[in-house]
Amino acid sequence: MKAIINEESGIPLYYQIKELIREGIDNGEWKSGDKIPNEVDLAKDFMVSRSTIRQAILELVNEGILTRKKGVGTFVSKPKFEGNFISLSYPEELGNKHTPISIKVIEGTPGKFKALNIKDNEKVYEIIRLRLFNEEPAAIEQSYIPVRIVPDLLENNLEGKINELLAEKYGLSLTRYKNYIEPVLIDSYASKILEVEQNQPALKITKLLMSTQGEPVMLSTAIFRGDRCKLLFSSEE
Repeated sequence: MKAIINEESGIPLYYQIKELIREGIDNGEWKSGDKIPNEVDLAKDFMVSRSTIRQAILELVNEGILTRKKGVGTFVSKPKFEGNFISLSYPEELGNKHTPISIKVIEGTPGKFKALNIKDNEKVYEIIRLRLFNEEPAAIEQSYIPVRIVPDLLENNLEGKINELLAEKYGLSLTRYKNYIEPVLIDSYASKILEVEQNQPALKITKLLMSTQGEPVMLSTAIFRGDRCKLLFSSEE
């Protein structure tokens, strides 16, 4: 690539290089799956040190734009999954597959589950699942439902959408909800399940789903891979 950087601009060199590489990807110079030049060649192209190139590449890797394969090289990542992940349901085109990791009954505490209005030591379902988008690990979901609301929940197949199960079998239409969104870093536990490196940026979305009468039914927290998921907000109907 023909690279031009401005050493007098006051903008750090690594940042200029990072944006030029991003521009090359956006313009189609490198496509999804393409291997980009190594650090030595990029350093020659930009006439900077390898450490400057390394910093630019690392930031693009952390943002999910590039992917490193040990002993092979650095590649342009696949396009991110895009959708309104804060609505009641995820986009249908991404599939409905969930892989259960842990399903059990625990004793809840009013402090931890204040949003569910539970009493001290009240039984709560804890459902931890891996959410796949088009067969690819995308998010870890932890859902909590008071046992008193659906005493026989564990007799059901919990690989699909729980909110649809609650509506169709138990008549619990979860039409009201609150969302909380915050950036986090993927910990060691999540990194193994999501098949990514630890400390990569992620998006944590916490949902409180309520019945039409306003009764809290399910508290759900999902950690989405920042390298593969993009949150969409739209005013379109």
